[in-house]
Amino acid sequence: RRRIRVLLVEDEEIHRVVARAVLRAAGVEADEAENGAEAVRRVRERVGGAGAGAYDLILTDKQMPIMDGHEATRQIRAMGVTTTIVAVSSDSLPSDVQAFIAAGADDFTPKVHAGPSNPPDQSCFTPE
Repeated sequence: RRRIRVLLVEDEEIHRVVARAVLRAAGVEADEAENGAEAVRRVRERVGGAGAGAYDLILTDKQMPIMDGHEATRQIRAMGVTTTIVAVSSDSLPSDVQAFIAAGADDFTPKVHAGPSNPPDQSCFTPE
């Protein structure tokens, strides 16, 4: 059974730590990028033959240094990449969601702060 490959794009270390734990617990192989420019580079390497093929899923934050999630999403789509991109952000007003969708994201989920009373959901990472 092939493992799901995810690119996690998040500048805040604590959010990467939590997401990494959820992804690993679900058996997902995750690469990480700390900003949009690094995400674009990683995707380019994978689809350009230097890597092991495209990602199965890209999870991206909005507000990051160097390049934000909107611009990274636009550049990834401009490469012809059809990988599902899900925006994960604390900025969840309807205008924020629409801006991400307009940039090329497939879906949006608000960033949820997990804790003992709100454990993270791993069901979306279960292979079919």
